[in-house]
Amino acid sequence: MDPAEEQQQELEVLESIYPDELTVISPTHFVIRVQLDTPSQRKHFLDLIVRYPPTYPEVIPNLDLEIPEDISDDEADEDDDEEDEDDDDVKAMKLALNMAEIIEFTRNELALLLTKLNEEAELNIGMPSVFALTTQLKDEAEALFNQILETRQKEYEREREEREREEQKKFIGTKVTKESFLEWRAKFRSEMKFDEIDKQRFQQMHQGKLTGREIFEKGLAGAEDEDEDEVTAVEGVKKLAI
Repeated sequence: MDPAEEQQQELEVLESIYPDELTVISPTHFVIRVQLDTPSQRKHFLDLIVRYPPTYPEVIPNLDLEIPEDISDDEADEDDDEEDEDDDDVKAMKLALNMAEIIEFTRNELALLLTKLNEEAELNIGMPSVFALTTQLKDEAEALFNQILETRQKEYEREREEREREEQKKFIGTKVTKESFLEWRAKFRSEMKFDEIDKQRFQQMHQGKLTGREIFEKGLAGAEDEDEDEVTAVEGVKKLAI
């Protein structure tokens, strides 16, 4: 069969299969809009652009992929304005809840899909293949979409867990070891001048004329009570001698 006739017949079949999705630009140039089944409220589409070479289907068709303009851009802009007023935690929560809504294929991802389509087209040389390529595009794009979504969800969970660990550190003290305690104790006693105070108390107790009551009132009573008793006894003997 003449290539032009095969092309015409295939285009007629495609028009019957995709009455609303196919846009004919010329007998050898048309676009099929493919809607993806994704876990999102927003509808995601890809445009498969097909151009027949003169000898198609004996050669592969010229294919290209584009993301059609989103009809909900205005609503998205309004949402962006609202998100600008949110703090980081609220933005993160909204991102987690609406992650599937904001996924867009990058140029590299579109190139990957197109490579797979061309590989499939090579396997179908000699027969009309646009319907098979359209079906494959839908399957491959949906699988890639879900893969991207899963990757972003895992990344979000990783970042959330990291934030939680950082928050928990605020409520968890440093683990105490014998060495760290002794270091802290020495530093604390130095700052509070405890060693100087102990030295002064020792000197007062052994050189001063404090009575037992004075020692008690000044908080000097304790392990040195026996020494103080000896001082008091000596003073008593001196008074009797006089």
